[in-house]
Amino acid sequence: VSGDLYMQSRYKLANFFLNKDNWSNIVETLFIKQSTISMLRREAEEIGGEFSSLAESKAELDKEKEDLDKERAGLDEAYKLLADERAKLQAELSKQVAAKSNLTAQIGGIKKQLSELQNFLMVVRSGGTVVNASSLMSTNSQGSYNNFLNSAPKGTFGVFSFGAFTHRNGMSQWGARARADAGYTSSQILGFYYPGTTLKTGNVVINGQQENIMNKISIDGYGSVDFEDYYLMGIKEVPEDWPIEVLKAQAIAARTYAVRVTNNGRSSICTTQSCQVFSTPLKTGKWKEAVNATRGIILVNGDGSPALTQYAAVHGGWVNNVGWDVKDGSGDWIARAWENLSEVSWFYRNWFDYNSTTGSYTPCSSHPNPWLTQEEMADIINAYKYWTSDSSAEYDDRFISVDFGTCFGKSVNPYSMAQMRSLVSNPVTSISAVYVSNSDGSTQSITFVTNAGNITIDPYSFKKVFSLRAPGYYSIPQSGFQHFNIVMR
Repeated sequence: VSGDLYMQSRYKLANFFLNKDNWSNIVETLFIKQSTISMLRREAEEIGGEFSSLAESKAELDKEKEDLDKERAGLDEAYKLLADERAKLQAELSKQVAAKSNLTAQIGGIKKQLSELQNFLMVVRSGGTVVNASSLMSTNSQGSYNNFLNSAPKGTFGVFSFGAFTHRNGMSQWGARARADAGYTSSQILGFYYPGTTLKTGNVVINGQQENIMNKISIDGYGSVDFEDYYLMGIKEVPEDWPIEVLKAQAIAARTYAVRVTNNGRSSICTTQSCQVFSTPLKTGKWKEAVNATRGIILVNGDGSPALTQYAAVHGGWVNNVGWDVKDGSGDWIARAWENLSEVSWFYRNWFDYNSTTGSYTPCSSHPNPWLTQEEMADIINAYKYWTSDSSAEYDDRFISVDFGTCFGKSVNPYSMAQMRSLVSNPVTSISAVYVSNSDGSTQSITFVTNAGNITIDPYSFKKVFSLRAPGYYSIPQSGFQHFNIVMR
């Protein structure tokens, strides 16, 4: 069997190599395998090359990343430096902006001060009155200058009177009080207010003849009474708690006045302010002391006739035929005015609240504020223009305050402010400044700077138009003279 197997294998091997088909297949197979191996080798070489390229690329990328990381670190540092610098610049810019704002505010303040100084200069050079709030002693009244400055809105107006309800003749009672507080005697007080007179006791010259001062006087509503012990004891002109020297000066002035107006008892005397105030009960106390201390003493002129010894509460710093009622010195006359030093509110007051029909100090409900608005002051100027351009305006019953009916309880039909504007050409609608010229205790002129140009008004005309057209109870309570100031807030 083994022999057979060997022989068969040899035969099959010989047959295999000698067989044409088998050989072709072998060759073909070898060729394919060789080709495949060659192709695989090339692909392996290519893949190996690619891996080599990838490795090189990775190395290059790693280096680039390292370089970028370094550059990024540098950029981060630069960014931090830039951020720090930006913060410094921003802080400096903010500081400069703040400084600029502060400078702008300072410039604005300087401009405002300049404007105020310019106004001051305009007022002074036009003969105006410059009122320093710190110079005014009375500050607690609603009508005071201080109250106006503290409460009035910008652009509004206050109309302030120097003195009120006065003829400005003879003694200022409040000025006399301040003088007495400063140590003046009654004779010194009377000597200032009644220059050219002398004190005389017991007799007087009437119609060129010397005679004894009357013992009796006839009083309206009372009949004939004792002059010294009844009439003079009932004079109610100054408070009894005032300094004794004021009371003595008042007693002499009252005695002299009664002798003159009755022609030493030949006629009667009234009991009101039209003469001098008298009423019962009679006074005792310090007033009686003052009357008794000056018993029989009067002021006489050079010829021995009784002097005209008019007097009033507050003159506003000026006395007719005398001049300024001020302390010795120079500069601000208001700060030196005796009436101002007495702290009486009437010396310089904004009369917006006085109801003359009732005598009360309660403003009208339609105009409770101590100022006039731009429209209200413009309306007064337009009313002046209408009053001066039309001769019939003075008799026009509509030429009254717009709230007359409300304040005085009358059925009326006043011109509205719009209607008043329609009555004049180029009406005033805005006011940028006002200048008041004063000299020797009198107002000389008022000039308003308006949208319609500069408008100058004489004080008499302004006061008259103001009395007719001003709203509420606003007034300038001066008779026979004009001495007031207009202030724009």
